[in-house]
Amino acid sequence: MKRYTVVIYSENQIGLLTQVANIFTRRSLDIWSMSAGASAIEGIHTITIVAEGVEKKVHEAVQQLEKRVDVVRVFLYEDEEIVYRELALYKVPTEAILQAGDIEEILQHYSAKIIEINKSFAVISKVGTTGQTQQLYEVLGRYGVMQFQRSGRVAISRERQEPLQKFLQDREKENE
Repeated sequence: MKRYTVVIYSENQIGLLTQVANIFTRRSLDIWSMSAGASAIEGIHTITIVAEGVEKKVHEAVQQLEKRVDVVRVFLYEDEEIVYRELALYKVPTEAILQAGDIEEILQHYSAKIIEINKSFAVISKVGTTGQTQQLYEVLGRYGVMQFQRSGRVAISRERQEPLQKFLQDREKENE
């Protein structure tokens, strides 16, 4: 099975995330991550979902989503069609990283940084792909990762113009 990124542009409606998740669940699609937030267009929000499943089922979910009144447009992408990142936070014991002596090299190698440190623990931040954040997790494992959290994917298309903006412009021309 393959992973797909589905980007949904919608009005911000209460309960929409639950309804979207249900559309994927009914088609036996496995949601790997889901993130939501404001888009570049005022009043329009973006929901980015990474789902794994059969291509036909993913296309069916996209078609079902496009039928909703509160959904402006849905775009389906494969990894090579987008630029995406995730944020990962790692909590590690301060004493362990101070004793190791190589934490600066590790942080530099993985383009990560310490964003908070106290007597008990340090919080390390890393922005990257799932594979990159997982690699750092494995390296930090030798220090005893106390807590680990990874965000959902945020993505933009590799197209020159914002796909939703292009869609809205085309729709406006048709209505003239």
